[in-house]
Amino acid sequence: MTPSRRFRRSLAAGLICAAALAVWPAAVNAKPDAKDSLGANTFIGNYLAGRQAQRGGDLSAAADFYGAALRQKPETPGLLRQAFIVNLIEGRMEIAVRLAGEYLKEDPDQTIAQLTLAVDRLKHKRFKEAETLLAKLPDQGLSVFTKPILSAWSKFGQGKGTDALAALKPLEDKKGVENLVEIHEALILQIMGKAEEAGKLLTAVVERQSPPSSRVTHLLGALLERAGNAERAKAVYRLYLDEHPVSRLMDPALKRLETGDKPPLAIKDARDGAAEALYDIGSSLRRQNAHETAVALIRLALHLKPDFPVARFILADILHSEERLEQAVKEYDAIDPVSAYGWSAQLQAAAILGDLKRSDEAVKRLKKLAKARPDLPDPHLHLGDVYRRTEKYMQAAKAYSAAIERVKEPQSHHWSLFYARGIAFERAKKWKESEKDLMKALDLRPDQPYVLNYLGYTWIDQGQQIDRATDMIKKAVSLAPNDGFIADSLGWAYYRQGHFEKAVVELERAVELRPQDPVINDHLGDAYWKVGRKLEARFQWKRSLSLSPEKDLVPKIQAKLDNGLDG
Repeated sequence: MTPSRRFRRSLAAGLICAAALAVWPAAVNAKPDAKDSLGANTFIGNYLAGRQAQRGGDLSAAADFYGAALRQKPETPGLLRQAFIVNLIEGRMEIAVRLAGEYLKEDPDQTIAQLTLAVDRLKHKRFKEAETLLAKLPDQGLSVFTKPILSAWSKFGQGKGTDALAALKPLEDKKGVENLVEIHEALILQIMGKAEEAGKLLTAVVERQSPPSSRVTHLLGALLERAGNAERAKAVYRLYLDEHPVSRLMDPALKRLETGDKPPLAIKDARDGAAEALYDIGSSLRRQNAHETAVALIRLALHLKPDFPVARFILADILHSEERLEQAVKEYDAIDPVSAYGWSAQLQAAAILGDLKRSDEAVKRLKKLAKARPDLPDPHLHLGDVYRRTEKYMQAAKAYSAAIERVKEPQSHHWSLFYARGIAFERAKKWKESEKDLMKALDLRPDQPYVLNYLGYTWIDQGQQIDRATDMIKKAVSLAPNDGFIADSLGWAYYRQGHFEKAVVELERAVELRPQDPVINDHLGDAYWKVGRKLEARFQWKRSLSLSPEKDLVPKIQAKLDNGLDG
């Protein structure tokens, strides 16, 4: 395994109609041009093009094609459901709302469609209608949470504050939702002018959460600022930063404390409260990898409240994690730059442009951000990553150096800066500089498995400090037992020491963890050959070639296939 491959950048799932929402792309990396690949003039052409676009992660095209197919044959079983869900997840809310109404005529018990219509009524301040629609939701699945909270906000929108608080009572006996209930009780009380009671509830949530979420931290801190308790507000923000030392999410609040400006209410009315509820539940589902349901709820939250930076940030983060990169950039760019999430959104968008191989654009953005905040290392760190991915290793090292210069006294969490620069130096064949940085990274974070692995592997590859390096990689394996690359490093360490049987054991495990990696498969082939399993060795080498290895590795593998390791 080449050293660059070891670099690392840095409510229960399925609560709602899993079948109805099972449209999330299975192959999000693929980006087929469905319009070119299938004719769209016939029903079958539109339908199959929609399916292909959906599988490839292009939900915008899928929505277009399903819409065309639906107009041609609206009676097709299941097509209305697919069109509705794809439009909802893609954020085409006007179409999704219309299709939800049609879908309910076909199947009156579809929870997600009922929820969509109720949310749309809330958006248009038709609170009584929303309450009626919410009452029809079943008392199971996701509705256990959405029904009482959205009903509470529907009542609040009708001027029934006491009734709104009472509507939350059914959730108080539900295990694991104390924070959710108390947040919304606090938000209702706050709008009713009962800030002290609201503050007590939000304080309890922050104390209960470990670590506290950025959203609740912002809500409580802002409440304290408005009450004139600046010191306590500052302590709340610092509590978050103690757990997230590199975060910039508290910067606007801390700056506001210096000026003495008072923040406005984040939740001003029933629509804001309902949007907050959908965001809260959606972000909880996101943490449990129920991404499609999370996206649906966050899209509904943004339908209610388009200017909702934290919700849009979470949406972009999900899209990023699913490698829907163009869509993620679009969502990050839609976040108000002056909001608490603006700086992080701009950095993420620029970094993704690098992933999309739009390097010039990424570099331009990052240099602009670096100029805007010369005190922060973040833009230079991302700039180094862009250069490293384009194999401009000395430029990468220079960018990482600029980031390190902005750190007055390196702390434990700064290990990644030295790690990144160490990799850039190693790839530029500046080993002395690389080794120094990797050792510094270990000084800052002695138990960091990726640094242990990288330094240990490189030493072994160079025939240096074999015993120490092997111990380091063993430690890395114990810290990250399910990392296929680290398992490969240990197997290769045994191989280089002539312990071929041990090498086979570790490399087989590495292949199980990373079956699509060509280098690991190649290593396993070498180990098989050394223990006399030559047929299996040739199979692994052939498999490695089929997995598109780096160009310089191809002739080496082919030579082994032709001559084995004895030729």
